[in-house]
Amino acid sequence: MLLQLDFEQVRDLLRAFHTLTGLRIVIFDDACREVIAWPADHGPLCACLKSHQATKELCRQSDAAAFERCRKTGKLTITHCHAGLVEATAPIYDRGLIIGYFMFGQLTDRQDRQALVREFCRKFARLNVDLPDPNTDEAANSIQYRSLAEIRAAAKILEALTSYVLLHHLVTVRHERLVNQIDQYISEHVSGQIAAADLCQALGIGRTRLYELTRQYLGMGLAAYVTLKRMDMARQLLSGTNLTIGQVAARTGYDDYTYFSKVFRKTNGVSPSAYRQKAGSGSSPD
Repeated sequence: MLLQLDFEQVRDLLRAFHTLTGLRIVIFDDACREVIAWPADHGPLCACLKSHQATKELCRQSDAAAFERCRKTGKLTITHCHAGLVEATAPIYDRGLIIGYFMFGQLTDRQDRQALVREFCRKFARLNVDLPDPNTDEAANSIQYRSLAEIRAAAKILEALTSYVLLHHLVTVRHERLVNQIDQYISEHVSGQIAAADLCQALGIGRTRLYELTRQYLGMGLAAYVTLKRMDMARQLLSGTNLTIGQVAARTGYDDYTYFSKVFRKTNGVSPSAYRQKAGSGSSPD
């Protein structure tokens, strides 16, 4: 888990928010994974959707879209999810980087909650989902109704919580540890293809966060840092082994000998052959 939480105090904070507002509140990490929530269980309609893989994926995509809006604007957002329910999302910043999100949802701003349930049932009728009976009051009464003014007020409190948890060190992330993990992964895979998606999956972080970390803590973009690591290894192999230049290219992740030579010359100011000769390895360039 990338986010480090003081779980006891954070749980008390979420419980207090729920007691005040009656709303379910969640903290997600920057990879859209739920870290902690209060209450732990979803409301009836959302639980219904979470029980089916197809609709569960729709929920995930809806959350990801809300997080992306937050990332682009850098601000609190209030939207409707794919099921028509209201959700508010606030980014959690640490040293200028978004490390996670607060979210509350599973409520409606529509007074006619029965109409909402009927629409909900029609929308998902074709899926193998245990839908509520739209002709009863039970499902409608299970949905929290709040006016738009009340939702905005609760969202402002949500936004204030993002600063509170950082001020009191209730939510933190170790940037240095992540940067070291990025460096280690690239070093271990320098001879092969290094895809951002694979690196994100290995570290459990989002693509945006990966790029933010490399720019802020490594001083360059991911592609530039991978090239830097490849060139470091190339220089070591050229000066310390008798591998041919073609073999050095392959060992550092370049299938194209010509392209390797071009990148090496651009980075080091000399060709691989000239570098080897200057380093005095004693081997003959091919």
